[in-house]
Amino acid sequence: MAEGEGSTEPDISDTTPMRNGGIQDGTTASASVQDEEDGEEDDEEEEPRLKYATVSKRLSSVYRNGDAISAFLVGGDKMIVGTHNGNIHALSLPSFQSLRVYRAHSASISAVSISPFPPPLPLPRTDNVNKLASETRPHSTRTFSGSSAKQQSPKPFAIAATPSNSIYIGTASIDGNICISSLVDAKDVQLRNFGRPVQAVALSPEYKSDRNYLSGGQAGSLILTTGGQAGKSANANLGGAAAAAQGWLGAVGLGSHSGTDKVLHSGEGVISTIKWSLSGKYVLWVNEHGMKLMRSNLHLNSAEVGSEWKRLSHIDRPSRQGWDDMAGVWKARAEWVNRGNLEMDDEPRTGTLQSNGKPLTSPKLDFEEVVVGWGDTVWLVRVHAGSIGTGTEAGERKIGRAEVTNILRVDCTIAGISLYTQNLLVVLAHTESAEDQPRKASPLSPMKKGRHQRHNALEPELRLIDINTKEEVSADTLTVSRYESLSASDYHLGVLPPMKLSLTINQRGALGVISSGLETIGQGVWDVSMYPGRLFTSGGSILSGRNSDEKGSSTKVSDVASGKVASPGHQPNQVNEVATSSGMKIFIISPYDCIVALKRDLADRLRWLHDMGRYQEAWELLDLHPEAVDSNTEPSEVSSPTTPSRSGSFMAGPGHRTNSLADFFTDANSISSPSKHDNINSAAEKEKRKMGELWLQKLITNKNWATAAEVASKVLNTSSRWEHWIWFFVRNDKFDEISPHVPTFEVTPPLPSLLYERILGHYVYSDRVRFKELLDLWPPTLFDAGSITTVVEEQLRDAFATPKESRDWHILQECLAKLYLASGRSSDALRCYIRLQDADTALALIKEHHLLSDVSDDIPGLILLRVSRSQLEHASVSELQDLTFEPIALLVDEAHHGTVQPDQVVHQLDKPSLHLFLYFYLRALWLGQGATTSADHQSTPKVGHSALSTNLIADEGKLLVEQFADTAVTLFANYERILLMDFLQTSTAYTFDAAVRVCESKRYISELVYLLAKTGQMKKALFLIIDELKDVVQAISFAKQQDDPDLWDDLLDYSMSRPRFIEGLLTEVGTAVDPIKLVKRIPSGLEVEGLRDGLKKMVREYDLQDSISVGVARVLQGEVAVGMDKLRKGRRRGIKFDVEAGGRKTRSRDLVVKGKDDVAVRSGDGVSSKPGHCAGCDAVFGEYESSPLIGFVCGHVYHAPHLLHPPPRHHRLSKSTSSPKSVRRPLSPPTPLSDPNEDFDMDLLSAPFTRSIGAKVTNARLLKMQIDEVGGCWVCKDKKEGHG
Repeated sequence: MAEGEGSTEPDISDTTPMRNGGIQDGTTASASVQDEEDGEEDDEEEEPRLKYATVSKRLSSVYRNGDAISAFLVGGDKMIVGTHNGNIHALSLPSFQSLRVYRAHSASISAVSISPFPPPLPLPRTDNVNKLASETRPHSTRTFSGSSAKQQSPKPFAIAATPSNSIYIGTASIDGNICISSLVDAKDVQLRNFGRPVQAVALSPEYKSDRNYLSGGQAGSLILTTGGQAGKSANANLGGAAAAAQGWLGAVGLGSHSGTDKVLHSGEGVISTIKWSLSGKYVLWVNEHGMKLMRSNLHLNSAEVGSEWKRLSHIDRPSRQGWDDMAGVWKARAEWVNRGNLEMDDEPRTGTLQSNGKPLTSPKLDFEEVVVGWGDTVWLVRVHAGSIGTGTEAGERKIGRAEVTNILRVDCTIAGISLYTQNLLVVLAHTESAEDQPRKASPLSPMKKGRHQRHNALEPELRLIDINTKEEVSADTLTVSRYESLSASDYHLGVLPPMKLSLTINQRGALGVISSGLETIGQGVWDVSMYPGRLFTSGGSILSGRNSDEKGSSTKVSDVASGKVASPGHQPNQVNEVATSSGMKIFIISPYDCIVALKRDLADRLRWLHDMGRYQEAWELLDLHPEAVDSNTEPSEVSSPTTPSRSGSFMAGPGHRTNSLADFFTDANSISSPSKHDNINSAAEKEKRKMGELWLQKLITNKNWATAAEVASKVLNTSSRWEHWIWFFVRNDKFDEISPHVPTFEVTPPLPSLLYERILGHYVYSDRVRFKELLDLWPPTLFDAGSITTVVEEQLRDAFATPKESRDWHILQECLAKLYLASGRSSDALRCYIRLQDADTALALIKEHHLLSDVSDDIPGLILLRVSRSQLEHASVSELQDLTFEPIALLVDEAHHGTVQPDQVVHQLDKPSLHLFLYFYLRALWLGQGATTSADHQSTPKVGHSALSTNLIADEGKLLVEQFADTAVTLFANYERILLMDFLQTSTAYTFDAAVRVCESKRYISELVYLLAKTGQMKKALFLIIDELKDVVQAISFAKQQDDPDLWDDLLDYSMSRPRFIEGLLTEVGTAVDPIKLVKRIPSGLEVEGLRDGLKKMVREYDLQDSISVGVARVLQGEVAVGMDKLRKGRRRGIKFDVEAGGRKTRSRDLVVKGKDDVAVRSGDGVSSKPGHCAGCDAVFGEYESSPLIGFVCGHVYHAPHLLHPPPRHHRLSKSTSSPKSVRRPLSPPTPLSDPNEDFDMDLLSAPFTRSIGAKVTNARLLKMQIDEVGGCWVCKDKKEGHG
C-alpha cells in the first residue's frame, strides 16, 4: 500500500484473524466451517459475548408495500432509514415509534446523513405536553419528484423543536438527487439534482448555520454545496458558464439563491463514503484510489486561516489481486471513534457510572481517530492537529497529519465496522460460497421477478477482533431473510454508545411525566433502562393502555427485564431487551431485517451456562450474584432469538406472536417495582437450588458419587430435597459418600429420624468405627436412640459377632453408654463405663447425675477404678493416693451429704489388703478433702463466710472420723505420724490405753509424752523426754508448759549431774527459774562446758527484761500526760451563747448555751429549755444584762443570783413534775427569790467587767467556790435526786 502525503503507516504485514488465533490467507468463511466444526467437536464451546434481538416487526411501516432498506443511520435517540422506494423514515428510540415519514427520491437511497451528529440527547423541559400528545398522531408522507414537489398526504403534525429534534436529515439517491430536510419543520427542505447517481452525502456538523454539505458518487467528484433556498428544488451548477452566471447574478442580488457547488476533488473514480469527524475539523472520503483526509472550514484558528478544504493526507488502497476490479464496487465503511463512548472490556455492564455517581469519561486526547473497513482490510487512523514544522520545514505551518496505527486483513468483505471496546473491533462480515454454481433459493427467500439474483452469499457474521493480537475473539452467525441474494453493500452497521447516567430518575405517574418535560418518546433510551414501566405504563404515557389507577393489576413479567433462565420454548422479549440495556447497542441492518446486538449480562450468562449444562458455574454465579434472577418472571409468548453459537445461527422464527410494547413495560413487570422487588432473594435461592440439583444430577450420572455428596451439602437447603437425595444415595448403597454430609443442623421441617437410623443401623453391622464417629457427630435428637440401642445390645449379646474385650466390643460398649445417656438411662451408662474401666467418664457421670449410691455396694471397685493390678502391687503410696483421690473425694462428699455413710465405707475397706485405701478415706474425711473443698483449695484462698463454711466441713469430717477413733489411731500411726499427733491432740474419742500401746509399739515418744501429760503423769513424761529423747530444750519447754515447781525441782535435780543439761538450763530457762537458785544448785568443782556463755546469756536476758519494764513505764507515763492535757483543754473550752433581743437573735459573750447542732438543749427534766431563757426564772435574756450569766456544760444558763439563791426545793420539784405545757410557760407567779444581796458579795457581780487580770482570777475563784457550795446546776441536781 502506498503511503499518502502526511500519513505514517505501521510496519506490519496484512494478517487475517482466525477463530483459533491462527493467521492464514483470507478465504471465505464457508470453506472452513465444516472443518472447524469437526476439529472443535470435542472442545468446550466458548460463551458468546453478545446477545441479539430482532426488532424487524417494530419496523413494519418501513417494509410496507414490499419496500426494503437501502440506507441507515442511528444516533442519539433517532434512527433514520432510507428505502429502495425513496422513502425516509425517522424513528424514535427505543420504542421505534415513527416520528416522520416522507418520500424524497424516486429511486433507492444510497446514503443518509444528519446534522448535528450525534444529535444531542433529550433533556427535561416543561413545554413538552404537545410533544407527548403528538406521538399518537399519524405520520405524514411528503413526496419530492424531479424539479417540483407535490404534497401526497395530509399536512404533517408539528414536532416539538427541542434540541434533540432540531436536526437536519440529508439523503442521497441513485436518482442523482440530494434531499435535505428539517425534522421539526417540514417546510425547511431542499432538493438538489446532480445529474449522476450520488453515493455519499455528509452534512456539515453546523449545517443549521452554514448550510454546507459534501457529496460524491459515480461522477468521481467531491462537491461542496453551500446555501440553497428552502422549499425549492434546484440543479447543481457545476458547469463553467452556469456557475459563473449564477455567481455574478447572486453578487448583484438578482440570483435565485439556489446555492453554489464547488468541486474540491475529482478524477479518482467513484466516491463511496464521506464522513465528517466528530469535532467537525476534518473530512474523510474514500474513492477508488484510496482514502483522503482534508481540513474543513470549521473551528479554524488564526494560524489556520486559508487551510480550509486543503488535503492533509492520502492513504492508498491495497495493491493485492482483485482490488483493481472491486475497489469501485466495495463500499468503504468509516466510523469516527470517541474512546469515551466504548463498551467496557470485561465486566457485564449495569450502568456506566463511576463509584461516585458521575458518568465515566475518557481523558481528553489531542487527536481524532477513525476506523475504516474497505473490502477485506481494516485501517485504524489517528489524525493529529497541525503544528509548526521542524528541520527543513521549519517555520512552515502544517495543516495536520494522519497516522495509520493499525492495519488488519480479514477473510471476508466488510459490510460494517466500529470500535466496540478499547481493544476490540466489531466487524459485520459478508462472505460468499466458493461454489461456482448458484445455490438453490429457499422457500422463505423467493427470487424477485425481473431481477437477476445471485445465490452464493452466506449468512452474515458479527465478529469481534482483538486489535493487538489480531485474533478473532467472537464470531456469531446471523440468519437474515434472503441472505443468499444480498451483497456486502446491502448491509449496514450502526452503533449507539453506552448510556451515561448522571442522575437518578424516580418513578412517576402522568403528572410526573408531563412536569418533567420528556421531549420525545426517545428519552426512553436513557430512562427506560432503569424504569421501563414508567414511560409506557404510566397514566401520562401516550402508549398506556390503562390509567394510573390500574397499576396495581397483575400482568405477566418479562424475562428480559428479570434475567430469568428461560424454559424450553420461552424466550425474552426483544424490544424490552433493547430498551432496558444500558450498554452499547449494535444495529445490524439488511434490506429485510433489523437486529440489535447487546453485551451479555449476568442473566444471559446464567441462561447460557444452563443451556450448556455447566451447572456448577451457574450455581457459583448465582451464589455470588443473586441479582441475576428476578423473583417474578413468567413465561412469555413473545418470540426471541437465542444467543447464537458457532455451529448455529440466530433467527426469529415466523409464526410467533409479538405483544404490544406496553405489555412488556408495565410497572408490575419492572425489576425496579418496589412491590415485586422484595421477593428477589427467595427467587434467587429457588433458582440456585435448581442449578444445584442439576449439577448434582450431572455428577451422579457420571458416577462421581463422592463429589456429588459434597456438592449436596452446598446446594441443598430444604428438608424435602435433602430427604429425596439421601434416600437416593441409600438406595444406591452409597452410605460412605453421603453420611459425612447429612445435615446435623436444625432444619425446618426436620428430616425424618428414619434416615439417620437407617444409616446408623447400616454401620452397626458393617463398620463399628464409622458408627462411633457418626454417633459422636450427630446430636441424639436427630434419631430414636431406643431403636439403635436395641440393635447394639443384640450385637453385644452375640459373642461370635462381637467377642468380649475385642476392639469392636469396646466400641459398641462405649456407643451403648452414649445411647443410654441419650435415653436418660444414666445408671446403665455408668455400668458400661465401669466395664470399660473408663474412670474419667464414670466419675464425671457420678458427679453429674449423683450416681454414687448405685455403686455403694462395691466401694473397693469404685476406689480402684483407676488402679490396675500391677499398680496395686508395685506403685508407691503417693502414686496410689493420686490414683484414688477422685473417688475418695466423692465418698467424702457423700459422707457429708449422708448418701453413703462412713461406716458402710469403713466396713468394706476394713481388710488388710485395703487398709491403705481406708487410711486415704479417713485422712480425707479428717482433713475435709472432698471434691468440692479440693477445688476450692486450688482456687484463691477463702475468707469470711467461705472460709467459715470450709472449716465447718472439716469439723464435720472430724466428728465422723471419731466414730472410728481407734482405727484412725492405728492407721495414722502406720502411715502418717504427723496426722497421728494432730488426731491425739484434737480428738478425745480414742481409747487411751490402746493409743498408748500403739505409740509404745511404734516408739513414738512425743506422742507418749503427750498422752502421759494428758493423764497427769508429768514426772514420767518428763523422764521420757530426758531419758529417751535426751532433749533438754523439750524438757524445759515441757516444764514451762506445766508451770509446776516440783517438776522444776525434779528437772534441776536430774540435771545437776549432767553438765550438758546445766548448760541447756542456763541458756534456755530464761526467767522461768530464779537464776540465783539455779547457780547455787550447781555442784562445786563440776566442770560445765559453756558455763561462762550461759551465765552471760542469763544476765543479758534479765537486763533485757529490766529495759523492757522501764520502756513500758515511760510509755504509760506519756499516755497519762496526753490524757491530762486533753482533760485540761476540755475544761478550758469556751461555750457558745445566744440571746434574743427585739425579736431577732444576736450573739453575745455570756448567753445561753446551745447544743452542737445549734438546736435547743434539753434540761435535766427531759424538757427542752428555751434558748435565751434563764433556767431559774424562765426570763428572757436581754442584750444588756446587769447580772452575770453562768452557763453549764449541760446547757442550762442562769442569772448569777438565781443560781446562787435558787427557789425552795419543793417548788422546784413541783415545777419539774408539772405538764410540759406548764413548763414552757413562765412561772406565774414567780417564786420570790431570796434577797440577791444576801450572803453574796455584789462586788463579785461587777468583777468580771474589770480589766484587771488579778481581779478577774480572784473573782472567778470566789464565784466557783460559791457555785460548788450550791452544788452546780440545781436543775440537773434535782433531776438526779428525783430519779434516785
